[in-house]
Amino acid sequence: MSRPAAGESLGAEMAGQETWKRLSKEAGSAIVPSAVTLLGNHVSLAPLGPEDADDIFRLTHAGERDAIWAEMKVGPFDSVESFWAHVGELLNDRSRTFLTLRTSAAGRVGWLCLMEARPAHRVIELGYVLFAPALQQTIAASESFFLIMRHIFDDLGYRRLEWTCTTGNAKSRRAADRLGFVFEGILRDGLILKGRAVDICMYSMLAREWALAGAAFEAWLSHDNFVDGRQIRSLKEIRTANAE
Repeated sequence: MSRPAAGESLGAEMAGQETWKRLSKEAGSAIVPSAVTLLGNHVSLAPLGPEDADDIFRLTHAGERDAIWAEMKVGPFDSVESFWAHVGELLNDRSRTFLTLRTSAAGRVGWLCLMEARPAHRVIELGYVLFAPALQQTIAASESFFLIMRHIFDDLGYRRLEWTCTTGNAKSRRAADRLGFVFEGILRDGLILKGRAVDICMYSMLAREWALAGAAFEAWLSHDNFVDGRQIRSLKEIRTANAE
């Protein structure tokens, strides 16, 4: 059998590339995230603004300041003015979307960030999670994750949501497990954190897994699951039971 001529080979390759492009286009892209408002029963998410800086600084730079900022790439900050400047940098960063978390009891208590978006591949990361002590380990904290995850999968159309943290960040690793993310492995020296190389844990949740995780969230957040503010069944217990 004779080999195809160079022109025929190039033509076949170009035709193949066009086929791949068509298949990718047909698969569809996710929506680029933008600053939106998401309302829950215990917490609301709204676009981060300069006016949020004072309250967030005050609540994240008190007695537990060092612990709050230990696993962050930046912080803590020496003054509210330096924090204002940082918030200004975040607002000018078009590659990330920050949403302020507000509760009726404590006001502005932190933020969530959508980052590393690859809409063509429908992949995005939830990161730079900043929770003041007033929000940590509350129903509002869990609901904030439910609201943003539902928005990512149901509204924006992403198929893969990533969660990363350092290997030493036990709190973040427990949170990822509780929320239903799947541990995928460790990226060795994956990040420079405040001048030192650290290993990074990679977690993910896929769109096909969100149906189970989202249903478990809704059941957990139900009024019937709480007595005097204390949960009857944990989120993980509900998700495990629903999977059986």
